[in-house]
Amino acid sequence: MNIQLANTLFDNGILTAMYKAGLLSAKVFTYREIYLWVHAQVQVRGITKNQAVLEAEAKFGKDERTIWRALNCFTV
Repeated sequence: MNIQLANTLFDNGILTAMYKAGLLSAKVFTYREIYLWVHAQVQVRGITKNQAVLEAEAKFGKDERTIWRALNCFTV
């Protein structure tokens, strides 16, 4: 899924409505948040994506594989 499309759907409340209807799991929101956080760290701090993934593990309390899965779910 394209991250801009996901952000638009989130901003318009469509993702939330789909979650409440049972069509999506909460994982979509977590993955989106992880993707945005990692992307922001790379852009703002200028660190590598691998370093941002390692920091995201601690921040979100998720396994490294989960962080990579979240990053791979979205494209630019």
